[in-house]
Amino acid sequence: MGLGLDTLGAGALRRFVTGVVTCASYAADLLRASAFWGTIVLPLVIVAGLVTDVATSAAVRLPLLVVLNVVCLLLSRGYRPGD
Repeated sequence: MGLGLDTLGAGALRRFVTGVVTCASYAADLLRASAFWGTIVLPLVIVAGLVTDVATSAAVRLPLLVVLNVVCLLLSRGYRPGD
């Protein structure tokens, strides 16, 4: 009996689901790549902010940058550029 979908409807649904999964996979790869490069750049931003007192002019700015760097580090685990 199934779901009552004819062959054409089942094929269209399969293509749609495959497209959604492919899009989600691409978005996850993009997020991991962005987090990887953020992990590399953020320490430089933090040091530059400390040198110019921009990072310490607001009490929450420096801790937020450090937390963002840790989050990027966790999200980028296992990422390899070029894969």
